[in-house]
Amino acid sequence: MLRNLRQKHNQAIRSQSPIANAINSESPSQGDHLISSHHSLDNGSGLAKICASKKLNRLIKIGLVALVANSLFLAGRPDPTSALPVQSATSRSLIHEQGDRRISTVLHDHAGRLWVGTWRGLVQVDPHSGQVVSVINLPNEIITAMTLDHYGNIWVGTGAGLYQVNPSSRQIKNVAIKLPSNRVLSLEIDRAGYVWVGTENGITRIGPHNAEIYARMLDIPGTSANTMQIDHHGHIWVGTLDGIFKFNPGTAEIMAVVPYVAGQIVQSMTIDPAGKIWAGTPRNVILVNPNTNEAIARINDVTGEDILALASDKNGELWIGTQNRLHRTNTYNGKIDGSIQDLPSSRISSLYISDRKLWIGTHAGLARIDINVEEFDMENNRASLVYAVAD
Repeated sequence: MLRNLRQKHNQAIRSQSPIANAINSESPSQGDHLISSHHSLDNGSGLAKICASKKLNRLIKIGLVALVANSLFLAGRPDPTSALPVQSATSRSLIHEQGDRRISTVLHDHAGRLWVGTWRGLVQVDPHSGQVVSVINLPNEIITAMTLDHYGNIWVGTGAGLYQVNPSSRQIKNVAIKLPSNRVLSLEIDRAGYVWVGTENGITRIGPHNAEIYARMLDIPGTSANTMQIDHHGHIWVGTLDGIFKFNPGTAEIMAVVPYVAGQIVQSMTIDPAGKIWAGTPRNVILVNPNTNEAIARINDVTGEDILALASDKNGELWIGTQNRLHRTNTYNGKIDGSIQDLPSSRISSLYISDRKLWIGTHAGLARIDINVEEFDMENNRASLVYAVAD
């Protein structure tokens, strides 16, 4: 089944390449085929439709378009990001730079305790005082991913293995199983309570009690499971070094490979309250329709920015963490409302929403903003420093 899906995917890429047209540009000529229509893609919108043209071959012959790394742009109106160097999400996440103080992942356990994963270890932090309550001494200090299972245990992915931590007793259990790679990049819990472990060489499903292996997905499109998200139907979406795919956790079978995203590194994802999939790449934010499994739009205002983290709040607002700033975006029209000030560092590494608060991991510490207000004032809202990673 995987081979057939990949063959169909490759055929789609060869026959139809994406053109991202600005919403206020000319309408597609007769014979052009839009991937999808969307009611919010009106004139003046900050979203750009992604479409494919039947005239592609003729355009290529007369030199009006150019293909670069599976992306298509009009000559004379180049994609400003097409020439940007791209570093793989795997290498960017796991090469330990001297003095790196990034906050890579944050979560609350069932008792409300705040756990902060950094490139210098795992700590429990008092959210009010910012004081370190306890330190979990793992064999590898580079924390890459965390998730909470149905029984209250914290699963911790590192640059060299997977661990289970009891947040009450602080007991550490080394999950001694043979993963496709010891470099864990992402973690997800399915509805049945199984733990899905995404590595740089595939995905493994293990039991939450005995860590027994129940499924392996080794030959996945894009090789590396950089990020995973479970949708409203219980399906799991995976962002890789070569686009996005969706699989059924009950059968471990790939259901769809998203066309028009191939060739792009997907390094962050989130799912909004309406169930739409938002994916971050080193060049843009892409919107995926979960019903058709197709990319339907991108956010114009962040084109060219390196998207490192995404989060969607209950109001459907999309928070976008980049290499230089934190944006809040209106998902109806794709417009950026503004940016948050006074962060420990302008480089965002993780975003986590809990109890109407946005926790912002940066390369210098953890900050928090309260988004539980009727009229959120982007201009005057300032982030509060929660925890600064010591030099």
